[in-house]
Amino acid sequence: MTAAAQHRRKAQRGGCLIKLLVLLVAVAAAGALAWMLYLPIWVTDAIKAQTGCDATVASLSCNPFGGKLTVRGLVISNPTTWPTRDFVELREFVAEGDLWSLWAERLELDSLTIDVRRVTLVRRADGKSNAELLRPPPASGPGGKVSPPAPTETTQSTAGATAPGRKFLIRRMTLRFDRLVIADFTGPTPVYNEHVLSLDQRYENITEARQLAVPEVLRRVAAENLGPTLGRLVPGELGRALGASAREAAAGGAELLKGAGQRANELLQGLREKLEETRKP
Repeated sequence: MTAAAQHRRKAQRGGCLIKLLVLLVAVAAAGALAWMLYLPIWVTDAIKAQTGCDATVASLSCNPFGGKLTVRGLVISNPTTWPTRDFVELREFVAEGDLWSLWAERLELDSLTIDVRRVTLVRRADGKSNAELLRPPPASGPGGKVSPPAPTETTQSTAGATAPGRKFLIRRMTLRFDRLVIADFTGPTPVYNEHVLSLDQRYENITEARQLAVPEVLRRVAAENLGPTLGRLVPGELGRALGASAREAAAGGAELLKGAGQRANELLQGLREKLEETRKP
């Protein structure tokens, strides 16, 4: 083979390699574009399938290899059968860490930021809360059978303890929560109460939902007298924790009043004794 023929053959190989690289880049670009276009649709469809709630999102990006998920402008609406559509309005949701664990038995994230503009908790005429719509569906047992739901506060297992939920670890968490609206349709006239919480709370090493009920959160909840209501409307251990905290706060307040009354009686008794002593000759 002559030198000129060898040169032409190398040039052809180089041209094929360049064409292959261009094709791979084009396929990757098309895949990335499809991922960006269809991922928000897939997420909102998944929310609809799991909860029955409609959802829209302003922007969504996910890099499972870089370990970051960012959702902005997420709005979740109640199903059309509910008396009002208002439910959840999120400014931002950012998760960083092992995103593959979203589908694993144990969720593990390095950081999580949830920025809530407003949540509207609705109590229907039949007493059902829309917060129950976000409860995870029952897990499928052996043979495709659906496992029974986890016991609630009033329905406990034979061991006397509630069944554990999904395990998770969030090493750092930021929760911002502006407004909470309670809409009650159980009476003849709908009642709306809006509460300005203005929470901006930091957490570390969260493994249970009840860890979110830190003193500052409980203080805001108590200031708005929300404990009993949230205990009824919010399912799971967080609702139970808020309800229990409200009961403890009420009991503590009763003890404080009792102690104050006792101290007042002691003071009056002391004053009477001193007056009697001054009257004696």
